[in-house]
Amino acid sequence: MLELANTRWIGLVLILIDLVALATIWLSPRHSTKAKLVWTAMVVVLPVLGALSWAVLGREPRRQ
Repeated sequence: MLELANTRWIGLVLILIDLVALATIWLSPRHSTKAKLVWTAMVVVLPVLGALSWAVLGREPRRQ
């Protein structure tokens, strides 16, 4: 029973990461609509890899 609870938490965390990635993709003023659609498709089709790719390659650099 404990394994099932852990699996649910992992699933919820992954869904949350994907939702955050999707929100930041669509709130980004830097990318065109076409680029946003491509990033969205990546996150939907490859959830973990797509969100990680967005975090590393797609996001805007932080302002200091």
